[in-house]
Amino acid sequence: MKIPELQQLAERLEEPAHLVVWEASGRIEVVALGGETFEDAFPLPLTVQSAGAEAGMILDTTTAARLELSQLPDDFWDSLLEVNYGEYLRVSMLGRAGKKYLHAYRAVREGASLDQKELEELALSEFELLQIARWMREQALFGHQSGEVIMDVFTRLRV
Repeated sequence: MKIPELQQLAERLEEPAHLVVWEASGRIEVVALGGETFEDAFPLPLTVQSAGAEAGMILDTTTAARLELSQLPDDFWDSLLEVNYGEYLRVSMLGRAGKKYLHAYRAVREGASLDQKELEELALSEFELLQIARWMREQALFGHQSGEVIMDVFTRLRV
């Protein structure tokens, strides 16, 4: 499944780039840069930023700016879908494993505003919710004042 905006980006790149992205609520967010190992996507390399500007798109790196790659759980990278966009752009789309963490993280960070359809598509089990809660606690992503929002999000994420 190719994303038209990324195809436009690929047409403007002049050197190879490998982006790890997720699509949520109609936006594309760059989470990491690929290669031998995953690297921080914030800030994006100037060549990628320039190509994005020429394509008329802003490449969102909000999550990458807030989370260190070392904070992501081991199973975050499971089931990546690789897509090549021409000669210079390779994109790894996050699979369900990564999406479940980012959806929950973003929902808590943004005060529980989340697309209900995307939540239903995730259909998280209680075990998965426990994994997410453990990750948030172990990484101290949110303070105790976020407890009510976290409970609201987890209630909505529950199958």
